[in-house]
Amino acid sequence: LIFFLTIFILIFSNNVYANEYISNTLLDSSIVNSNDTNKVILKYELLEQKKLENTPEIGCKAAYIAEPTTGKVFYEKNSHEKMYPASTTKILTALVVLENCKLTEKVMVSKQAINLVPYGYSNAELQVGEELSVLDLLYALLLPSANEAANALAEHVSGSVDDFAKLCNNRAKELGCETLHFVNPNGIHDEDHYCSAYDLYLIAKECQKYDIFNKIVKTKNYTLPSTNQYSGTRIIENSNELLLPGPYYYENCTGIKTGFTTPAGNCLVASSSFNSINLISVVLGGGINNKGLNERFYDTTQLFEFVYQNYSFKNITHINDVYATINVQKATKETALLDLIIGTDITAIVPNNVDKNDIPTDISIEENITAPIRKNDVLGKITFKADGLNYTANLVASHNVEKFPYWLVNIIIVCSSVITLIVLINIILKCCKHKNKRRKNV
Repeated sequence: LIFFLTIFILIFSNNVYANEYISNTLLDSSIVNSNDTNKVILKYELLEQKKLENTPEIGCKAAYIAEPTTGKVFYEKNSHEKMYPASTTKILTALVVLENCKLTEKVMVSKQAINLVPYGYSNAELQVGEELSVLDLLYALLLPSANEAANALAEHVSGSVDDFAKLCNNRAKELGCETLHFVNPNGIHDEDHYCSAYDLYLIAKECQKYDIFNKIVKTKNYTLPSTNQYSGTRIIENSNELLLPGPYYYENCTGIKTGFTTPAGNCLVASSSFNSINLISVVLGGGINNKGLNERFYDTTQLFEFVYQNYSFKNITHINDVYATINVQKATKETALLDLIIGTDITAIVPNNVDKNDIPTDISIEENITAPIRKNDVLGKITFKADGLNYTANLVASHNVEKFPYWLVNIIIVCSSVITLIVLINIILKCCKHKNKRRKNV
């Protein structure tokens, strides 16, 4: 009886252990194969963003300003409408050149590249047959907005201006541009050459991945070297007056590109940085306002200041902040109470009057959480809804949770059962012996 009882208990206990082990192994495997526990997923919901009342009045026909890392939009006006971009076209030209050329490559300026530029359009006085590096031509392209430099670069990359335009259109589609259709690399006016403010924002955002682009567009002036066709040097100046001393100077500006034709009006793609907030602004179709100021510079400054005066980065959570406390099943008494913490800091751009404690959160925790658990195991998710920016992060275990030693309990139970049975058998045997004695005496 003792033997069979012991075998039964041990077999039953081992089956229980095996099932629990498999369950926990699967759970651990899913954690190991999941993404980094500290990873934060960002989703931008424009409709959840609070609209501020003191938005600026913009004279330009179209405008768009956003923070490129999060995509958060602070202002837009006709941002998806078809507009003429003028020389802001050249930022897409620069992007395609950077993606297809080395800066040290030599480019020869053809007669065709110069002759394609109509009278009155900006140039850098490049000469037929002149050889310059790709880098020098990018400076000529982006600072004084040299149209012949754009043509020369286009011919170098694709063999012709037309083929380069096709390459630009394909690249724009890859970036998500919805409206854009270019027929040349420089923005010389054509009825079939157009895009939207939003398209230019996407292109500028991609351009900023290149350090040399960021360096060029904030350069105030540059000296072109002497070449095989031009003795002496040529100093070229940036046409972006936000970077230059004068009535439009804006100290936080870091670029990018101006544009103007009579049909397009005054255009500007600009960038700025202040208090860790980086911005890209696009304004198209500007004129001269009632203050006698060029709207492309005036409106851009107003948009930048609107953001910097009303928004700031705030820590909405800190690493190891506790967001839930649970009682883990099948755990030791000392480790069963477990805090679920966040494994990273999260910072978001929110209006200045938003308190981090007022930011809504959604928490989901796994069901039937049982020991053992390792520190930093992912046990849930939390989403912070910060003015249109929804950050989802993992909730992780703050410490190891040890499994209650059921095997020891079972051994104690088995041993107790065995001892109890032995005692009972001894009692029975004694009783039997005593009974037999009485019978003999009788």
